[in-house]
Amino acid sequence: MITDPLARAIYIMFVVSEVHPFDDGNGRIARIMMNSELVAKRKSKIIVPNVFREDYMLALRNLTRRRNPKPFIRMMNRVHEFSHWLEPQKFDLLHQQLKSAYAFKDPEEGFLLQWK
Repeated sequence: MITDPLARAIYIMFVVSEVHPFDDGNGRIARIMMNSELVAKRKSKIIVPNVFREDYMLALRNLTRRRNPKPFIRMMNRVHEFSHWLEPQKFDLLHQQLKSAYAFKDPEEGFLLQWK
């Protein structure tokens, strides 16, 4: 049994995306289930910024095709740290934080800036 909330949430997300139980929306459902697990344990939700989408997909593909979990775990830890830094209670501040980190950019337009 996986007891660490973040590890458990990441595992749940991976299993749903890997099993692909639905005709559509598997990635969205996987991320919802992951965040549901985090919220249940009073942990920060995970937001995967647009600019980080390619890293997310490549790490997930690497785990699926090569059975190498290290890049995926490293990437998920990174987006969890990023998400924890955000201030979701204040929309204007949240929007400015996302914008300043280049989170809204497409992967070919830039990269996720340091946020600390």
